[in-house]
Amino acid sequence: MSSPLYSEDELAGKLVWVIGMGRSGIAAARLLKELGADVLVTEKKRAEEVQPYVAQLDELEIDYETGGHRGGDGRMPDFAVVSPGVPTSAPILEWLVDHGRQVVSEVELASWFYYGTVIGVTGSNGKTTTVSWITHILREAGLYAVSTGNIGYPFCDMVLDHVKASHAVVEVSSYQLESILSFKPHVSLLTNLSPDHLERHGSMEAYARAKANIFKNQDEGDFAVLPSTNGLIAMVSTTIRPQKLYVRLDRCPDLGAGFEEGNLVMNIGAGREVLLSAGELPLPGLHNIANALMAAITCRLLMVPTEAIVRGLRSFPGVPHRLEKVKMNGRVWVNDSKSTNIDSLRVALESVDESEDVWLIAGGQDKGAPYGPLRELVGQKVRKLLLIGETAPMLMKAWGETVSAEVCGTLDKAVERADKEAPHGTTILLSPACASFDQFKNFEHRGEVFKQLIGAGVKV
Repeated sequence: MSSPLYSEDELAGKLVWVIGMGRSGIAAARLLKELGADVLVTEKKRAEEVQPYVAQLDELEIDYETGGHRGGDGRMPDFAVVSPGVPTSAPILEWLVDHGRQVVSEVELASWFYYGTVIGVTGSNGKTTTVSWITHILREAGLYAVSTGNIGYPFCDMVLDHVKASHAVVEVSSYQLESILSFKPHVSLLTNLSPDHLERHGSMEAYARAKANIFKNQDEGDFAVLPSTNGLIAMVSTTIRPQKLYVRLDRCPDLGAGFEEGNLVMNIGAGREVLLSAGELPLPGLHNIANALMAAITCRLLMVPTEAIVRGLRSFPGVPHRLEKVKMNGRVWVNDSKSTNIDSLRVALESVDESEDVWLIAGGQDKGAPYGPLRELVGQKVRKLLLIGETAPMLMKAWGETVSAEVCGTLDKAVERADKEAPHGTTILLSPACASFDQFKNFEHRGEVFKQLIGAGVKV
């Protein structure tokens, strides 16, 4: 297992480049400065395109450059931290590696200076719900747990803000896992694998290998929680060292958790425990049963008593932007902006009751996965299709012959169309199945704009 590149007392005076001015980049720069490093944040976009981040760096008195990666005064950095939005093939990163400089992700950097228990969660879908559910259960058990990482609260910020937290529940993307050295969760979860980010990784196999980096530094004293084995899961998990536990939706495995006869059941080697019935969960759908099982078995591995696990499973409030009912005015408006790939949309549509009339708002920035596999499900579940973003023509070609569809272009036009035309009793579902970056800052921004457009102030 690798050791951290630098300890806390070794960073003072080191020159570190932070590549990219996103949330993760600013968080990394903030932590590095606090620890005494000499920091330069370098960004490809022009200053006016990243003005909020520029303002933060000015306030923090951290050096930066915009409009290209020029390297400040020309001194070589001791190492670099890369934001997840910057691909490993970027010329600046290749140049640094060619010159013998280590490039690490923000979660890797944060892990050097966090001394509590790390739970790492990755996967194509269900990450945020599972991270939030684990944190909720741990808090129900009286532990100081914090959700962090790709959930929207960078790990570096959490290290500074909650240095005494006993448990960091870290959502980790495939982009962040590409550049880890010693990041080592005590429990690592892979929620599932489905086509996503193929425009960056190139193939499902490469994408799966990036996800599997979450296990690479674990040893026999750690745990890996995995979904039911399929070809890709087997490929990435066969040779890993941690103890493996499985989650199934057809039965409880000998080591893991499962769904049997309507009940959530757990077995970590000391006998089967029936936790509760699926009807007692606050969130509907098979996907949320899987999320709940992942959370339950993880918390059991962390020695949380069964009573606290059951209490936390029952009382979890859910997460914003994921099948979030935000307004009811004779129609039900659902914000599922976190649906950034086709499998998320599939889950959303499968959770819809057969009797519901659904108007679906979909589209955004393409991520390289085919849309054809959802053709039949869209035809079965959707009454009207309102398409937005750069993928609108692609979605029209994939689904347009199976359902009444029109291209609205922008979210505001789609909402206006639905508000004027959707009959009483309709469910209007924003579930884009695409990234948000063609028209929005991120999926949270897209979801908040949706709520503003429909005049929704609070959850219902």
